[in-house]
Amino acid sequence: MRAYQIVEWGKPAQFNEIPIPRPGPGQILVKMAGAGLCHTDISILQSPAGFWPDPPFTIGHENAGRIAELGANVEGFAEGDGVLISSMYWCGHCDKCARGLHEQCRHIGLAGYGVGYDGGLAEYILIEAKHAIALGSLDPVRAAPLADAAATSYHAVKSMLPILVPGSTAVVTGVGGLGAYAVQYLATLSGTRIIALDTSQTRLNEATRLGAHEVYISDGECAEKIRDSTSGGADAVFDFVGTTPTLSTGMAALSQGGRLIVAGIGGGEIPIGWEKIAMNAGFINTRGFNLPDLNEIVSLARDDRIEMAATHFTFDDVESGLRALEDATVEGRAVVTFD
Repeated sequence: MRAYQIVEWGKPAQFNEIPIPRPGPGQILVKMAGAGLCHTDISILQSPAGFWPDPPFTIGHENAGRIAELGANVEGFAEGDGVLISSMYWCGHCDKCARGLHEQCRHIGLAGYGVGYDGGLAEYILIEAKHAIALGSLDPVRAAPLADAAATSYHAVKSMLPILVPGSTAVVTGVGGLGAYAVQYLATLSGTRIIALDTSQTRLNEATRLGAHEVYISDGECAEKIRDSTSGGADAVFDFVGTTPTLSTGMAALSQGGRLIVAGIGGGEIPIGWEKIAMNAGFINTRGFNLPDLNEIVSLARDDRIEMAATHFTFDDVESGLRALEDATVEGRAVVTFD
């Protein structure tokens, strides 16, 4: 089969012909239908040696398809079933996994499908059955971005739902892929007032359509605007950018007891300490999601309670998809299709 692989750090990824893997006990072979592309893929492709697991490996971590073959001892699935494949790789047996905290798995590290383990930019992908989520009637091509972008955003929002009661305020910074999902989750699952921040007026207009009550261009003045409009600041700020300017804005926009939740990988840094953050406020670095999160967002998508805009690229044209993603010309998520 053909696979798009990193073979050596510092060199472009390439298409290779590799054997189709065969599933062993507890494993599933999935024929790929859709693979989402995201900025993490670009970061991996541009990285030097020493941070990610060593190549060679097939990239692509937002994956969905149909079961081609079942290994021994796999129950609850049948050939032809549509499945979403978790981009988070968890062991399933440590104390954290036993409590449903798969995003905190003791053995997770940085590895996952498309990051060390072979990912979904190939005709087939071999996975552990525990990482497959049944899609039912949901189209695997449509579902692919749920495997990471939508799930990461959902986990962040879900963790704050107890404080996002009617009368509260939530700020979403960066309303592109992950942030657009966050706006929808907040509008669907909470009674909070939603404020969206972005550098693009087009994305802000879309955020309004998806449920944001107020929108501001992200600049040095928006924190003061938020504090003025909320009589003291936001109860939760979700930062899907993660640069120093956005983190600084989020910190300045927090109310007493508020939470700054950072999912963006912009590499920003801010000081945190006594009198540097609102009284009783907190900073949360969120990464990943768990199995309940994945099942819940699949249900939301299957019931058409969230939109999943996407721009499609054929497998042969994956490099065009990556360039479009880097140039910010993609509408919605970039998804590679295989049929």
